[in-house]
Amino acid sequence: MSGWTNHLVEGDSMRIETVRSVLLTYDNRNDPPLEWVGGRIWAWNAALVEVRTPDGTIGLGEVSQATMAAEAVPGLLMALEPYLPDDDFRAADIGDHLRSFTRFWARGGIASGVIAAVEMACLDAEAKENGVPLWRHLAEDPDAVPDSIRGYASGGLGVTKEQVHEWVAQQEDAGFGTVKIRAMRDPQTTVALMEHIAPLLQSGTRVALDLVQGCASRPWSVDDAIKVGQAFQTTLPFHWYEEPCAAEDVAGYAAVTVALDVPVSGVESYSIRDQFEHLMDANGVRVVQPDVGMVGGFAEFRRVVTDARRRGVDSIPHVWGSGVQLLNSAHVAFALGMPLLEVCTLKNPMREATQSKPFPIANGVIDRAALSEPGSGAILPDGAEEEFSFVPALGMKIS
Repeated sequence: MSGWTNHLVEGDSMRIETVRSVLLTYDNRNDPPLEWVGGRIWAWNAALVEVRTPDGTIGLGEVSQATMAAEAVPGLLMALEPYLPDDDFRAADIGDHLRSFTRFWARGGIASGVIAAVEMACLDAEAKENGVPLWRHLAEDPDAVPDSIRGYASGGLGVTKEQVHEWVAQQEDAGFGTVKIRAMRDPQTTVALMEHIAPLLQSGTRVALDLVQGCASRPWSVDDAIKVGQAFQTTLPFHWYEEPCAAEDVAGYAAVTVALDVPVSGVESYSIRDQFEHLMDANGVRVVQPDVGMVGGFAEFRRVVTDARRRGVDSIPHVWGSGVQLLNSAHVAFALGMPLLEVCTLKNPMREATQSKPFPIANGVIDRAALSEPGSGAILPDGAEEEFSFVPALGMKIS
């Protein structure tokens, strides 16, 4: 096992009886189209990891990369199984343990997401066995955990300016103070979208603009990213400017950050802590956006956030997937005292079905007291694998 010391109390331990992957799909092809500059959501896919302990306790984690590549998860989990401990272990050590045995093939990418899902599933199960909510199980000082944190509405996808603004207005009416919209086909249509929305916003609403260039097949030039950013900061009441460059273009991020007043953020698809270190070393962002189901689980996520705080860089979790990922991320955010959480509000019945009760947000505020049941509150209800039967080759697709 890893020599890393976690913050769980001495004596916490668990054992895995069985582990399996669960692939789910909500096919949204009959819903209004959800497009962004880089592609389209043809379906909401999720790849969960379910661990079961000898006493029948079930823990759930989610692989964030599976929104685009769920088909890869079962094989990767099978490859990890020989390295799972046979005896009792502390759940917070399992991610480092698996990384130490798989450096040759699991240093990043979706393999890191599978390790993350295993770790979060183990933490969920261990918290349930201890009879405490996941946030309390993770927190270094549970008494210092905030009573509430704010959520921001994430969506802003569509094929017309009117469709995007209709979604924005719905989020304002629901009490969200920050809404995140995505870039449209090109710089020109994206600027036109901002100009359309600007006079229609309610007083006090702030906007995050996600260019979604981190995963684009044909990223915009740095010059275009700067021009759109300049239009953004003069047109809308801005909060942050997300992923204006390809994920690997650290120099591009640094150039955009220097050129703009609006805080630049990224990079959700980073799956190795070192990638965030390099980005921050270059002063490429003022906000990091790690994803606990992408970057290797809670242990690595916390290291990214701790490093960012040491540097004076803000951290906002990236969250995108089923209710498993939303709840795990909310507990992590509370445990680390993070003030803001991404909450996707686009239609996805699978997200609601994988939560034991409705997500506790009202007027843009997430209530910690409602996250009181043991574990995360994520579930895989009876019949879910039939209702949301996996459909290969759908999901979010890059164009």
